[in-house]
Amino acid sequence: MSSRKERASLSAEARLEADLTRYQLLAESSLDGIIITDFEGRIITANHASLTMFEIDSSSASLPLTIFDFVAPDSLDAVRRDFSGMSPDRKGISRTYSAITARGRKMYIETLGNRIIYEGEPANIISIRDATARHEMEERLRESEYKYRMLAENSLDIINVHTPELRLKYVSPAVRAILGYDPEKLTGHNMLEFIHPNDHPIILQAVDTALSGADTITLIFRVRHREGHYLWFESISHIIRGDKSNTIIEVYNVSRDITLRREAEETAHKRDRVLHGFAVASGFLLTGRLADPIPRVLATVGEAIDADAAYIYEDRTFPPSKKHRPERKFRWDRHSYENSLPEQHHECGERFSRNWSRRLATGVWVAGPKSRFSGPERQMLDEMGIQSILVVPIQVNGIYWGFIGFSDCTTERMWADTEIEILMTLASTLGLVLGSQLHDTTI
Repeated sequence: MSSRKERASLSAEARLEADLTRYQLLAESSLDGIIITDFEGRIITANHASLTMFEIDSSSASLPLTIFDFVAPDSLDAVRRDFSGMSPDRKGISRTYSAITARGRKMYIETLGNRIIYEGEPANIISIRDATARHEMEERLRESEYKYRMLAENSLDIINVHTPELRLKYVSPAVRAILGYDPEKLTGHNMLEFIHPNDHPIILQAVDTALSGADTITLIFRVRHREGHYLWFESISHIIRGDKSNTIIEVYNVSRDITLRREAEETAHKRDRVLHGFAVASGFLLTGRLADPIPRVLATVGEAIDADAAYIYEDRTFPPSKKHRPERKFRWDRHSYENSLPEQHHECGERFSRNWSRRLATGVWVAGPKSRFSGPERQMLDEMGIQSILVVPIQVNGIYWGFIGFSDCTTERMWADTEIEILMTLASTLGLVLGSQLHDTTI
C-alpha cells in the first residue's frame, strides 16, 4: 500500500518537474517578458526577454527587486491596486502602464496577470509586452487628429471626409455658416443629395478618376444651401489609400465658396459680350450700310444681353384727351420668326406705367426683377409675363422721346451696372439716328 503511494507521489513530482521544464523552455523562448512574483511583488524568477526589456544587468539583478521598482510614478497606484486584485477566481487582468527600466528609460508596457502555483507555493505570473512603439504611434495619431480637428473646426473653408461611395463621415463646422446645415446632421448622407443635379456627372467622373489612380482632384460644382438656392464651390480632393491594398479608404476634401468670384467672372463675361454687341450695333447705326439698321440693332443687342425680347417705344401723349400711350415702333423676340419688323402706329397689348414715363423723362432708367417692383407695377409685369425688365430712355434733340427696353420672361435677374451704362450709350446713339430720320421726314 505504501509503495503504491510512494510511486504515485514520485509520478506527481515527475509530472510537476516535467511541467516546470516545459514552462522554463516556453518562458526562455518567448519574445514577451515573463515574471513570477510572490504576493508582495518580489520577483522570484524572470525570463531573458524581461531582463532585456527592463535593461537589467548583472549589477541590478543582484539587488532584491520587486515589480514596483520598474513602475513609473503615474502608474504606481494603478499597479498596486490591480496587483492586489489578482486571485484564482479572477484571471487574466490585462492592463497598460508606464514603466521605467533599470537605466531610467521610460517605456510603456502591456501586461497580463494570473494567479498560479509555483514550486508548490501560490504566486503571480505576469506576461509583459513592450508597447512603447505602439503607444507613441497612437500618441502621434491622437496629436495628428487633434491638429486636424483644430484646423478643420477653425477653417473658413468647409472640410469634409467621405467614403468611396460618397457617404459623408465628417463635415467641419464651417458648413453651418456657409450653407446653413448642422454638420452633425450631414453625417451618413450621400454627397449627391446636396449637389446640383446638373453637376452630378462632374462628381461621378471624379470618382472614376480616383479609381483610376489619381491622388488629387480639383472640381467646381454647385451645392444647395439649406434655404434652397445654390452656391458655387471649388473643391480639392485628396485620395487616401491603404498602404498594402492601394484601395481607396476615404476622400478628404477642402471646399471653398467661390460664388462671388463666379458672379464676377460672369459679370465680366456679360460686359464683354454686351460691349461686342454694342460695337456691332453701333456699326449698323453709324455706317449707313443698312437702309433700316434698327431691327438688326435690336436683334444684335438682345442676343448679347441674353434677353427674351427687345423693343423701342415712342412715349406719346395723344390729344385732345392727353391720354398717355407708349407706341411700339420696333420689336425683336428671341422665339419668333417675325422679329425686328417696324410697326409704325401699331398699338400692342403691352402697357407701361405713367410713373415710368416720368422717371425716364428725367434721364433715369428702370430696371430689376419683378419682385423688386411695388403692387401696380408688379401686377403689370405679371400680366405681360415679364420676370425682369430693363428700360432706358431715348432722347431726340435733347428731348425725351421714348425708350428702348429688354425683357426676360423666364428668370428674375439683376442687370449689371456695366450693362445699363452700355445700353444708355446705345440709347444716345439711337437718339441721333431717330433724330436724323425725323429731320429727313420733316424735310
